[in-house]
Amino acid sequence: MIFLGLILFFIALILSMFGKGGGEFYVPIFITAGIGFHLAATTSLFILMVSGLTMTIVYHRKALIDWGTGLAVILTSASGAFVGGYISANIKAVYLKILFSVLLLISAYFLSRPEKKQSELFMIGPIWKRNCCGEIYNFPVLIVLPTIFLIGFIAGMVGISGGGLIVPLLIILGGMPLRIAFATNSVMVLFSSTMGFLGRGLSSGVNWKFAVTMAAFASSGALIGSMLSTKVKLQHLKKIFVWILIIAAVWMVLKIYV
Repeated sequence: MIFLGLILFFIALILSMFGKGGGEFYVPIFITAGIGFHLAATTSLFILMVSGLTMTIVYHRKALIDWGTGLAVILTSASGAFVGGYISANIKAVYLKILFSVLLLISAYFLSRPEKKQSELFMIGPIWKRNCCGEIYNFPVLIVLPTIFLIGFIAGMVGISGGGLIVPLLIILGGMPLRIAFATNSVMVLFSSTMGFLGRGLSSGVNWKFAVTMAAFASSGALIGSMLSTKVKLQHLKKIFVWILIIAAVWMVLKIYV
C-alpha cells in the first residue's frame, strides 16, 4: 500500500499543477497491482474527489479560479456527458477514442505554438467579458459552450472526464489565461468525481481503509503540486502540459485494444 501510495503521490503532484486529477492513470495502476476493477474504480473516484477538493481550496485561496466561467463549463460538459453516456451503447467506442486522441494531438499542436492574441474569428455572438483573478479576457459564449457540450458528449460515450480537451479549449478559443484555466479545471475534477463516487459508491460499496489511505497520499501530492503551480514559469507549465496531452492521446489509443 505504501508503494502504491507513493506512485499516486508523484502522479498527483505533477498533474495537480495543471488542475488535473489523474484518474486515467489510477485505475490501470490499481488493476496492475491485482486490485479488482470495481474497487479500483471506486477508489479512483474517491481519490479524485479528495484531490479535487484540495486543489480547489488551494487555487481559490490564490484567487485563480474563475467561478462564473467554471460553473457554466461544468453544467455544459455534464449535460453533454449525460446525453453521451445515455446513448453510448449505440456507437462503437473505438472510433470515439481515436477521435478523442486526434483532438488531443490537435490541441497539443496549437498550445505548443507561440502565444498570439485571441483570434477575431472566435468573436461571434454574445461575448462574456471576464474580469477575474487579475486578468481580463473575452469569452465567446456561442463558440465555446456548444463545443464544450460536444466534448462532454464524446467523453460521456468514451467514459472519461474530457478535461484534457476542455482546458486547451478554454485557452485557445475561450481566451482564458493559462493559470486560470488550470485552476478552474480543479473545480470540474471535484464536481465530476463527487458525482461519480456517490453513484458508484452506492452501487458497489467502498473499502474505506484502502480508499482513505490512497487518498491521503494523492491529496498530499495534489496539495504540494497546486502550491508549486504559481512558482513554475508559465512557459514551462505550457510545455509540460503539451507533453501530458500527447501522452494522454497515445494512452487512449493503447487502451483501445486493452
